[in-house]
Amino acid sequence: MRFNPKADRFYDTAGGMRRRLVFNIVAFAVILYTVFFLSGICRAAFSSTHIPNEYREPANFDLTLAFIKGVNPYALDVLEEDAPGCVYQYGPLFSLIVAGIHFILSFMDIFVLHYIVALICVLAAALMAAVITHENTETLLPSVCVFLLTIVCTWRYGYVNAVPDTLGVTILVLIFFIETRKRIHGKEYIEAALAVALLYTKQYFVIIAASLFFYKLITDIRACVRLSISGILLLVGSVAVVNYTCPLYFTYTLLIVHGVSGQSVAVSRPLFSSIGLIGEALVSPEEQAVQLPPTGWAFELLQLRSLISIFLFVFAGMIAGVVRAFATKTPRFNCSRLFVIHSGVAFMALLFLGQNDGAWLSYYLELLMPSVVIYSFISAERDALDDEIHRYFRWAYFALLMFMVMYTTYRVDSRLPYYEKSDEAMAVWEKAYNYCDAYAESGELLYRAPLGINALASGRYLYDNGHEMAIHQKFLDEYNATEFYQRIFPYAGRLMEQHIRYREEMRKKVTERKYSLVMKTATDEDAEEFVSAEALEGAGYVKLDTLGLEMGWVDYDVEFWVLAKSGEVPLEATGTV
Repeated sequence: MRFNPKADRFYDTAGGMRRRLVFNIVAFAVILYTVFFLSGICRAAFSSTHIPNEYREPANFDLTLAFIKGVNPYALDVLEEDAPGCVYQYGPLFSLIVAGIHFILSFMDIFVLHYIVALICVLAAALMAAVITHENTETLLPSVCVFLLTIVCTWRYGYVNAVPDTLGVTILVLIFFIETRKRIHGKEYIEAALAVALLYTKQYFVIIAASLFFYKLITDIRACVRLSISGILLLVGSVAVVNYTCPLYFTYTLLIVHGVSGQSVAVSRPLFSSIGLIGEALVSPEEQAVQLPPTGWAFELLQLRSLISIFLFVFAGMIAGVVRAFATKTPRFNCSRLFVIHSGVAFMALLFLGQNDGAWLSYYLELLMPSVVIYSFISAERDALDDEIHRYFRWAYFALLMFMVMYTTYRVDSRLPYYEKSDEAMAVWEKAYNYCDAYAESGELLYRAPLGINALASGRYLYDNGHEMAIHQKFLDEYNATEFYQRIFPYAGRLMEQHIRYREEMRKKVTERKYSLVMKTATDEDAEEFVSAEALEGAGYVKLDTLGLEMGWVDYDVEFWVLAKSGEVPLEATGTV
């Protein structure tokens, strides 16, 4: 932390000192809030680690457990099994790292370890972003704010997630961090390797490769050539190795993405496709809140509204910085153009990616906001202290920075509150787990994803885990009718046939009354591909209970169906947390 102006910088000595003092005082207030913020996140994350925070979280646990057992979940052997393996459209790098740590710390609970690694990723990304900011500013305020808001970028639904997103943001910021290092030689090779690693973490993070390419093309042609050649060689080499050792990998992470996107984009509303766009933009905040979907596939326009309402002054800070850079024809700070280019590339990508939202605002927070936050706070502070700027403009930048800090912090806290499980919610989860454990003693259980951790922790089979439900007959028909798909993904037909056949066997088991407990979501959207209430009733099952299971700020109503036995009352689960 530097309180005294350097001789080679242009600051108004008296006014600049006063402003720096104000910035540092506000910084300490932000630090106190950040401590409170982090304690809330940690308390929420670790209050009950065997209760999932996100619908597909158990898929990561499943992958990790497979690696720990020495099982290759992408081998062709999976197709020979009676029960299909986990289908997850995202890469396994996060699970591989957790499995590697578990190899050293084998005494640790595997589910707890996922959350610890995710939290480390969150803090590492925030710390690197704060260091970049501190190196280009004169007070604590920008760096502590960037630390706080980068945590927000990896913070889905108000809690730490055991999903690849946290690792993806960390690698993304790590690339920024490496590029801003002046003493690292051959950094293009490291950046190329990290960009390829992102492909095996969560595919859409690879847009950083386009940002790096354009940045190097503008600033250093030779570095651009080195980056491009090394990136292509690493990509081709890794694809060859992965395709040889894990033949099903790209079927999961490329073809199944098409199936998932086909389901989600069909019910979204792209930003520029609505005729009533102007009228919708004038809707009152109260009406917008009613329109806001609680979860699932969300509307891109509503996400943008929410994003801007939180980061309004942060975006204003970046725009002001870019305008001043063009006016002075001078970069704002070391590698500043990379952050501007990445923000533009990310925004263009989000015109499509933002249509899908498995977690509200996650795509925007993860892909766009780290670069925007870093650039904005550096630019605003530099201009607020720059003696070459007219004093009225310096005070305008001073006010802008204060709004960036106070308004954004307030909106983060009010719009994205961290989630804590109530005692009532915990009791409902305990009741659900007791149902599973009690009925497992008398037969096989048919699980749904919300209860996945119970299945994995107990060594029971879990079908609906990752993105299995994206596989359906129409998707198989499309595959069989498309020669390109068949050539690129030669095993996909067998994979989809295996899943469709297994779902038929599940329905047959229901009619033969072979399940002691059947769980199903209370909606009928999966009735055709899964098991309908009518089929359960026809087979002699009765609904034991319907429980609203909280996962973050979303409730999933899960029905529990059991066999009706003459003269017996269905077994009631007991117990509390």
